Amino acid sequence: MSSTPPQTLGKYQIIREIARSNDIVYEAYDPLMNRRVALKELAMPGGSTNPQREERVKRFLREARAAGSLTHPNIMTVFEVGEENGRYFIAMEYLDGHTLRNELDTHGFLPVDRAVEIARDVLDGLVYMHQSGVIHRDIKPENIQLLSDGRVKLTDFGIARLTFEPNLTMDGQVFGTPSYMSPEQVVGREIDARSDLFSLGVVLYEMIAGQKPFPGDSVVAITYAITNKQPEAPAQAPYALWQVIERALDKSPAMRPGSAKAMLDSLDEAMRSLQSGQMGMAPTVMPNPTYPPQGNPYPMFQTPSGMPVPPPLPQGYNPYAPPSQGQTTVHGQIPVYYPPPPRRPLFKPETKAFFARLVATLSILGTLFALIVVGINAISTVLDRQRQQEQDRSIRGQLRNVDPSLPLDQQIRAREDRIQSLQSPVAVQDENKALAVLYEQQGKKELDARDLTAALASFQRASELDPENPLFYDDMGALYAQAAQTLPTADQRMESWQSAAQEWMTAHRLDAGPRKPMFGERAATALYNAAAALAPTDSMQARNLLYDARRYAPTGSEVAAAVEQLLQRLSG
Repeated sequence: MSSTPPQTLGKYQIIREIARSNDIVYEAYDPLMNRRVALKELAMPGGSTNPQREERVKRFLREARAAGSLTHPNIMTVFEVGEENGRYFIAMEYLDGHTLRNELDTHGFLPVDRAVEIARDVLDGLVYMHQSGVIHRDIKPENIQLLSDGRVKLTDFGIARLTFEPNLTMDGQVFGTPSYMSPEQVVGREIDARSDLFSLGVVLYEMIAGQKPFPGDSVVAITYAITNKQPEAPAQAPYALWQVIERALDKSPAMRPGSAKAMLDSLDEAMRSLQSGQMGMAPTVMPNPTYPPQGNPYPMFQTPSGMPVPPPLPQGYNPYAPPSQGQTTVHGQIPVYYPPPPRRPLFKPETKAFFARLVATLSILGTLFALIVVGINAISTVLDRQRQQEQDRSIRGQLRNVDPSLPLDQQIRAREDRIQSLQSPVAVQDENKALAVLYEQQGKKELDARDLTAALASFQRASELDPENPLFYDDMGALYAQAAQTLPTADQRMESWQSAAQEWMTAHRLDAGPRKPMFGERAATALYNAAAALAPTDSMQARNLLYDARRYAPTGSEVAAAVEQLLQRLSG
């Protein structure tokens, strides 16, 4: 497999490679739908035999069927799977933001409310996924994407299991990430949806505690901890929440919540009790003769070294105490401890005093030298800054003198060329905002000329130059809405309305002024139109879109009434 990305794959134009592990993921452009996508290409290891290649293709297509059958706000959307000249690929929605792993690496741990919010969104996706007959089998922070608009998405169905199809995994085969595997997954036994709940329990524990519940410096140590050890309750976890996590991390699947919906309900109940102040006290635990079972429930895992565990030492045992203290002998005679004779000092007191004075003198000289260097650097920095400011003032004066009667493309080129010469980040940011307005004007002219592809590129460039300006996202929402009215099929119209809704939701999030309700109403209208196009073929996903529309529709507006009417019709 070449390391140079192809120019195209199917109908998609490759922009750049964004990830490479077992497979390769590209950022790509769909010219038919005018949208960015994530394109995942099957990477075949060199030297693979024909049976190995067939198995890899089967698993890749299995991933496409597993993810492609799911349409849910908390699950990554798959648009299509294809093959071109022996190269298999999956086209998926392009997700911005970052993974939960990036969030944990940055902050260490998350506030309890934020951790529970993320876990709830994942559980919402798992409820739908499990009801659809799909088991993810690889729930971990790397596969949970936190989008810039606050949404949470489950990704990577590379080892997902379809319960309604034959299992590609032989008994005893193990797939997954060791730290997040359930005990039954570790030992290669048959798994069901409760294995995903165990993995999510590990993720929730790590979000709150800042560390994994089953640590280890090797795979053997980690798997031994998963099958034999009980995690300690994190200090940050209230007791009601710890009960939910502890049940999800039970070694026996039968003792875990029976479904993702049951775990979601338990989580909501725990948070309601915390918010109402009824945290309660930890109950007194009475001995239970039947649970936990005696011995190791997974006897194939003993101690990491494979050796039998020795009997415990008596309380108060000290192997270095002399036998005269009369302590109990353990495993033979206690060794007699004789302290070594005192060592002679390495230096005389006079030598130590000399070295101390020498170190103090060198420290003073080093400090003086450092102050001189800092002063010289400060003077040089001030002079450089003055030169940069003078140069920036000259260039910005030239920018203000760009002839407004010139065609927009010439004005844009002149500004881009001169902005590259600016030194101050503040000056660059200010001029980029002015340049973004020119791109917006150009996009509106292209939109009037019905050149949707060029208009979209101009609006996207404007949003890149000034990403906090909601008006540019409003422009893109209007473009997608205009395109939706001309597309021939219901699926194309639905996808274009969804794209319009995404842009208007972004504008709604960014705007803090009087236009915010207007952007919300437009987002709700686009979601309503997408749901109406989808309702004849997929009423469940149509209802999900209407639930989102309800959040954005202003109270008492026409679109709010239309959303409720369509919801009642689909629910009835």
